Amino acid sequence: MEPFIPPNPDKFLKLLGLSFKGSNINGKIWIFVKEGMDYDALDDSEQLLHGRFTCPWISTPIMLSAVYAKCTRGERHVLWEKLRDITQLSDGMLWFIGGDFNTILSSQDRTGSDTNRQAEMVDFAEAIEVCGLMDPGYDGSDFTWAKNGLMERLDRVLISETTAQTFEAIRVTNLPRIASVHGPLLVRCRPTNIFTGGKAFRFQNMWVRHEGFGDLVKEDWMAPTEAEGILNLKIKLARIKSTLKRWNKEVFGNIHSNLKNQ
Repeated sequence: MEPFIPPNPDKFLKLLGLSFKGSNINGKIWIFVKEGMDYDALDDSEQLLHGRFTCPWISTPIMLSAVYAKCTRGERHVLWEKLRDITQLSDGMLWFIGGDFNTILSSQDRTGSDTNRQAEMVDFAEAIEVCGLMDPGYDGSDFTWAKNGLMERLDRVLISETTAQTFEAIRVTNLPRIASVHGPLLVRCRPTNIFTGGKAFRFQNMWVRHEGFGDLVKEDWMAPTEAEGILNLKIKLARIKSTLKRWNKEVFGNIHSNLKNQ
């Protein structure tokens, strides 16, 4: 939650029906969770509140970083360095980073202005690549912020590679703007049955002999990712792996069980 007033937990926990778990040092980021869940702050700064999120139905904690970036390029350098530092501590863990980054990643993230923001985009892209993060894409509006005819995708969610491999599906929806120049983000995850590192992915030779295999791979691989370069490749590989695992289950079922029943 990104407020413009001092933290007032008592008022908003009643309005939201959620438990207040804390705010960052300048009061610009607030964290609320549902009853039975918890969030422990581990790193508190002006542009980011990073902590450990736990809930009853996921055995592995999720590292959750809420972002409210500064408006100038120079000030955001501190945020990019902070993300690099956290990467070293969160290696191999489930990690979601989301919020208002106050910058765009590509020219497609903006309409209504032709101002050159190439240097800012490069900064952001380099931080994402160095930290090994992925943009899972989105549905809904192409822009999350609008003012005076200018529209931009300033708000987004990034995930670690471990997160992409652990969840069967992650869906980010850019919701409509109602009482703010920003639109909220809704993140939904479909968990797998195992949260202790997952099983190794194994390519099955029988897949290539199935008549639908080629079209399945082509369609999935050609779908856009809203990313470029190595980040684009990472997202495509993670996505095709998830697609093939789901398709294998639907088409072939449990091979070992099938063999035992013959």
